[in-house]
Amino acid sequence: MPLKTKIFLRRAERDDLDTIVAWMDQPDFARFLYGDPARSPKQIREQIVAMLGRTTAHALPGAVYLLIDSEAYGLIGLLSLQHLSWRNRSCTIDLYIGNLSLRNRIVASLAAFRAIAYCFDELNLHRVGAYIYAFNTASWRLFEKLGAVRELTLRDHVARDGKLYDVYAYGLLRPEFQTFCEKHADLFRRSDIDMRHRAPAPGDAPAHNPIEPPTETSQ
Repeated sequence: MPLKTKIFLRRAERDDLDTIVAWMDQPDFARFLYGDPARSPKQIREQIVAMLGRTTAHALPGAVYLLIDSEAYGLIGLLSLQHLSWRNRSCTIDLYIGNLSLRNRIVASLAAFRAIAYCFDELNLHRVGAYIYAFNTASWRLFEKLGAVRELTLRDHVARDGKLYDVYAYGLLRPEFQTFCEKHADLFRRSDIDMRHRAPAPGDAPAHNPIEPPTETSQ
């Protein structure tokens, strides 16, 4: 995939629902999903509708759920910002590349950069955290390259494949990310990375034909 692909963030629409459900039904999604991955297709669909509804239309949302999209290759993956604290200017981030054909180091790097830049530049946060499974080597190495620091190890914290694995807690501060951007400014210019953010800010009007949250969601 060329590095010149422009990646942006946006709200989910109704037409995205089938694609997202298919992503969440992939075996590796259940492997990387925190908590109990054993859910029915109906429960998966209800969870997606609840997650990707009009949560960002509130004045002070505690979480933001967006899609990662690209002009050249279409829908790429999911972005979840949890534990969003406006007083502390912090959040935790989860990013999932759902399109298997685009699951490579370049796409993951650009998607992660776009997501973190959105947190700092658009939401004006000071800190972005992430909890990453120890066996997800590619993800925690990528986060470290962006300037993040491993602050905590939760030992034997998650069960997968009949084993217990550690979870790494990372933190990335605004000055650390700015240092990364300044160090690689020439790369950004040469690669024509689109620095614009298309994700709606919290409190904005919902995008055209957004996914509506259900009246009741099964637990």
